[in-house]
Amino acid sequence: MNLKLKRFAPGTFVELTDTVKGFRKMGLVTDSGDMYFDLADTGSTPFPIYEISAPEPVGNTLSWSLELADREPLQHRRYTALHAWLVDARVDTLTTARALRWAIQNKNYDTRQALAAGIAATSRVRESREMIDRIVARAAA
Repeated sequence: MNLKLKRFAPGTFVELTDTVKGFRKMGLVTDSGDMYFDLADTGSTPFPIYEISAPEPVGNTLSWSLELADREPLQHRRYTALHAWLVDARVDTLTTARALRWAIQNKNYDTRQALAAGIAATSRVRESREMIDRIVARAAA
C-alpha cells in the first residue's frame, strides 16, 4: 500500500477517493498542503492526502468563477448569483463548494437543485466519517 503524501496549494479543493466507501469526494486542503478537511463541522479533523486516494486538484470557488467568466459569460452570471445565494443562506464552505461544482458540471444553476446536490454529497461524506468513528470506537474498546 502506498502511503506517500501528496501536496496541494492550501485553501484549494482536491477530489479524491474516500478510503472507507470508495466514492470520489471533495476536500479543502489545509495550510500544511498535505491534509484536507472533508467536513466543515467544528472539531472536524483533517485527513492526510495519500497518493493512493488518487487526489486531483480542482481549484477553488474563485478559480471556477474566473474560468466561467472567460469561457461562459452567461453561466458566470448564474454561478455568481448561486454563490451569493449559498453564502446568504449561510451554507457551510464545503457544501457550498460541492453545490457550485455540481452546478458547473451539470450546467444547472437552480438554487434548490444545486443545494440538494451539495447536501447529498456532504451527507455521503458524513456517513463515511461516522463509519470511521464507529470502527475507531470499537478498536479502542
